[in-house]
Formats: sequence, C-alpha cells, structure tokens
Amino acid sequence: MAKNFKEIEISCPVCNKSKKINIPEQIFNQKKFGIIRVQVPQGGVCQEHQFIVFIDTKGIIRGYEKIDLQLKSTSIQAQEKGKFTLNNFVRLFGLYGVFCLIHAKIFNYPAFIIQNEEIAQLSGLINRIGNALLPENYRDTSIITFLDKIDYNEINLKEKNALLIDDNLHILQIPWDEKLKFEEELIKPALEILNENEQLKLVQQGIITFIRQAEYVKSLLEKVKFIDSEDLIEKMSRELVESKVNNYRVALIKDFISQRYSTKLAEKIKNKVEEFLKFL
Repeated sequence: MAKNFKEIEISCPVCNKSKKINIPEQIFNQKKFGIIRVQVPQGGVCQEHQFIVFIDTKGIIRGYEKIDLQLKSTSIQAQEKGKFTLNNFVRLFGLYGVFCLIHAKIFNYPAFIIQNEEIAQLSGLINRIGNALLPENYRDTSIITFLDKIDYNEINLKEKNALLIDDNLHILQIPWDEKLKFEEELIKPALEILNENEQLKLVQQGIITFIRQAEYVKSLLEKVKFIDSEDLIEKMSRELVESKVNNYRVALIKDFISQRYSTKLAEKIKNKVEEFLKFL
C-alpha cells in the first residue's frame, strides 16, 4: 500500500530558497505528537545551509532554527577502519538529533528511533558510544530503543515522557521544553577538533564535569530542607571553583536529579522570586 504524504513547502531561513518536502500523513494524524522538528541538511533545500523546521500537527510551519556549523570531511583513514566518530554520528542523525540523543542519555529519558537500514546496522554501536560518554556507574541506565515499525498508526509508546525520532530524522516527540544549549556547548567545540579520536573525549569530559556538579548538589540537598537557587549558585561557585554555574546550569542539575534520583529531592531547590509570586 502506498504511503500518504503531506507536502510542505519550506524556505531556508538564511537565503530564502524554498523547496517542497514530503512528511507522512500519519504523523499529523497522531494526536500524541505535538510540534514536529524536521532537520534539513545541506543540500536539502539549498547547498549552503542546514536548519530545523518546526511544523505543527496541522502542517503549518511555526518557525525555523538555523544551525551554524559546517562539518569537516571524515578522514579516509577513519572510514577504512570502520570507526564511528562524532562527525559520523552527526551525519547520521543531524546535529539537533545528536543533541536530543545525548540529552536523553544524560538525563535518563527513554529514547526510541524508528530505524532504517543504515541505523539498524549501527544500533549496538550507537548505544555503546552513548554509554561511553557517561561515567561508568551511569552506563546502561538509559537505553536507546530501536523500532522496526514504519507505520506510524501502529506506534504505541507507553512512555509519553520519551524522545521519538523516525527514520527520516523527523523528531516527532520530545519530553522537554528547553533548548539544548548545554549539548550544543558540548558538541560544537568538539566538532572543531581535527583529531576525531579526541572529539568524543572532549564531550565526555564536559558531561563528567556536569554530573560531578549534580552529584555535589544531590549530596547537599540530602542534608537540607531547601535551598534558594541563588544561594546554591554562590555555594557551588565557591566550593567547586566552577565558572559555568548560573541559573540555567542549576535548572539542568535540578532536572538531572529529578529524572535520575528523586523529584522531591530536586524540588528542594527553590527560587525566591517564584515563591514570592505564588503568594500574590
């Protein structure tokens, strides 16, 4: 039976070139899917730019997001040895897709990928790489599950709080609202490194630093009734000698503790302004 598609005309947010793309109708018929995030690679609409298109379930474009990154060519030597590098990871899933997958691994969100032939051959390797980025005691705690079904009407995810990516890199469902600034800060500098063996190491170091901060906060929260976020920032900056402690970082740590340990424990982090507004 032929697949039914909805034709959507999209425009590059940089050069305004446009092209029509096809998205399966079933995606729009699934009420559980909200905003669909379609990654458009270089050559998808124009030869120079890559970006993300945000489309609602009625097929209406709600916005665009530019991706300011040019990938370097994968070395012939790496290809001959069959290495799966960070560059290859980005080429396979797109930059935003990699942000999402790494976020899901770190924060313990269920992740599902509807696999095509290429992804199916690399499924085990993808999970191993995801595990390798985490400290040893966090490995194998969050698994990326690969699905064979391509009929979207038959997809039945029990976890609504899950990431779902299809075989065309359409990101059909994400369980978080915030932009993935943390993952962007991890991945983009790593991709600038010429030595591909060092790329994943740099990402791993950034993740380990973050988790060390989160474990410090978890230990602190276990000893107090609550702590104000500003006081927490000051305490972390003083005791951990970290320069990247701000409200965004604290929000990430709060989500990490909530997802991996305890929501009640994470809720001990308070915001004075928000608490004050509750009484108005």
